[in-house]
Amino acid sequence: MLEVKNISTGYGKKQVLFDVSFEVGDGEIVLLTGGNGSGKSTVLKCIYELLPVWNEEGKIFYKGKDITKAGTPDMVKKGIVYIPQRNNYFESLTIEENLLVSGSVYGKAIVQERMEETYKLPRLKEYRKRTPFNLSGGERQLLALGIGMMHNPDLILFDEPFAGLDEANSKVMLDEILKLKEKKISMLIVEHKETINSFSNKKLKMYLGKIKV
Repeated sequence: MLEVKNISTGYGKKQVLFDVSFEVGDGEIVLLTGGNGSGKSTVLKCIYELLPVWNEEGKIFYKGKDITKAGTPDMVKKGIVYIPQRNNYFESLTIEENLLVSGSVYGKAIVQERMEETYKLPRLKEYRKRTPFNLSGGERQLLALGIGMMHNPDLILFDEPFAGLDEANSKVMLDEILKLKEKKISMLIVEHKETINSFSNKKLKMYLGKIKV
């Protein structure tokens, strides 16, 4: 599904990733762990081309095709979505409006079909007229997931989906992630907590911008 080969990148002149390589198979949950500043979130941004690959030998392949310089809009078209830890919805819009904006690149019939599917996420349909300000932390994370699901992805790049969630909301989020796994949706998940450990197919640990072997 996804093959990352020897990528290096960073911010400005500061290099953060050094020759990072790994694979995510069809329908797999791959967990990316490591301490703060180890480069976990940077990996997701580089895959999604929010950061460029610095080195010529660094390559990213998706379903066998080179997407190293595909561009973020093309990622969505190919079935890849990135759900960041922060700024993953529009604060001033309702749940319904957030979903409509996310799906605005598709035809009306497709948008309605995907909204109905997305509304199967807990509480989203019930609270569809509420803005994120009036949602709990868990509900906001479900909204972020719903926004991503409007693109009917095959691969989700998920940055700390359990961040700030209590035990009850973590259980809700875990249940939804496992439902996605049942649908054979591949996921690369950055996470500190142990919540997803026993359900992941593979665990990668980062240290100082490298995959620790």
